[in-house]
Amino acid sequence: MARVYGLYNSTRRQRYYGTTRGTKTARVKKHAAGQTKVISHWDFGSDSIRARTIKTGLTGRQATRKAHQLERRKPPKGWSNIQTGGR
Repeated sequence: MARVYGLYNSTRRQRYYGTTRGTKTARVKKHAAGQTKVISHWDFGSDSIRARTIKTGLTGRQATRKAHQLERRKPPKGWSNIQTGGR
Protein backbone atom coordinates (compact mmCIF):
# COMPACT_ATOMS: atom_id res chain seq x y z
CA MET A 1 0.00 0.00 0.00
CA ALA A 2 1.10 3.55 -0.66
CA ARG A 3 0.90 6.77 1.32
CA VAL A 4 0.70 10.46 0.42
CA TYR A 5 2.83 12.94 2.32
CA GLY A 6 3.48 16.66 2.24
CA LEU A 7 6.69 18.59 2.75
CA TYR A 8 6.30 22.20 3.84
CA ASN A 9 9.30 24.51 3.55
CA SER A 10 8.55 27.59 5.67
CA THR A 11 11.84 29.24 4.72
CA ARG A 12 11.08 29.22 0.99
CA ARG A 13 7.29 29.16 1.43
CA GLN A 14 6.89 26.15 -0.82
CA ARG A 15 4.84 22.95 -0.55
CA TYR A 16 5.63 19.58 -2.12
CA TYR A 17 3.39 16.50 -2.19
CA GLY A 18 4.66 13.02 -2.88
CA THR A 19 3.88 9.33 -2.60
CA THR A 20 5.81 6.38 -1.26
CA ARG A 21 5.30 2.69 -0.64
CA GLY A 22 7.95 2.81 2.10
CA THR A 23 8.12 4.98 5.18
CA LYS A 24 7.81 8.73 5.04
CA THR A 25 11.07 9.03 6.98
CA ALA A 26 12.99 6.99 4.40
CA ARG A 27 11.54 9.04 1.55
CA VAL A 28 12.39 12.35 3.23
CA LYS A 29 15.99 11.15 3.65
CA LYS A 30 16.15 10.58 -0.12
CA HIS A 31 14.81 14.08 -0.72
CA ALA A 32 17.40 15.50 1.67
CA ALA A 33 20.12 13.65 -0.28
CA GLY A 34 19.08 15.57 -3.41
CA GLN A 35 17.36 12.67 -5.20
CA THR A 36 14.33 14.75 -6.21
CA LYS A 37 15.16 17.32 -8.86
CA VAL A 38 12.21 19.68 -8.26
CA ILE A 39 13.19 20.26 -4.62
CA SER A 40 16.95 19.85 -4.94
CA HIS A 41 17.30 23.59 -4.24
CA TRP A 42 15.90 23.05 -0.73
CA ASP A 43 18.52 23.02 2.01
CA PHE A 44 17.41 20.34 4.46
CA GLY A 45 20.17 21.43 6.82
CA SER A 46 19.09 25.04 7.26
CA ASP A 47 15.58 25.48 5.75
CA SER A 48 12.64 24.98 8.10
CA ILE A 49 10.98 21.89 6.58
CA ARG A 50 8.10 19.94 8.09
CA ALA A 51 6.88 16.55 6.81
CA ARG A 52 3.33 15.29 7.32
CA THR A 53 1.59 12.05 6.35
CA ILE A 54 -1.67 12.94 4.65
CA LYS A 55 -3.25 9.62 3.65
CA THR A 56 -2.27 5.96 4.01
CA GLY A 57 -3.60 2.64 2.74
CA LEU A 58 -3.94 3.66 -0.92
CA THR A 59 -3.02 1.85 -4.10
CA GLY A 60 -0.18 3.44 -6.05
CA ARG A 61 -2.63 4.91 -8.54
CA GLN A 62 -4.87 6.34 -5.81
CA ALA A 63 -1.88 7.87 -4.02
CA THR A 64 -0.62 9.50 -7.21
CA ARG A 65 -4.08 10.89 -7.97
CA LYS A 66 -4.39 12.30 -4.42
CA ALA A 67 -0.93 13.93 -4.56
CA HIS A 68 -1.77 15.62 -7.87
CA GLN A 69 -5.11 16.83 -6.47
CA LEU A 70 -3.24 18.43 -3.57
CA GLU A 71 -0.79 20.11 -5.97
CA ARG A 72 -3.69 21.76 -7.78
CA ARG A 73 -5.09 23.29 -4.58
CA LYS A 74 -4.48 26.98 -4.15
CA PRO A 75 -1.68 27.48 -1.60
CA PRO A 76 -1.87 30.04 1.18
CA LYS A 77 -1.01 33.62 0.20
CA GLY A 78 2.72 33.98 -0.41
CA TRP A 79 3.27 30.22 -0.81
CA SER A 80 3.65 28.09 -3.94
CA ASN A 81 3.14 24.44 -4.74
CA ILE A 82 5.96 22.49 -6.36
CA GLN A 83 4.60 20.54 -9.31
CA THR A 84 5.89 16.99 -9.77
CA GLY A 85 6.11 14.93 -12.93
CA GLY A 86 4.11 11.83 -13.72
CA ARG A 87 0.87 13.39 -14.89
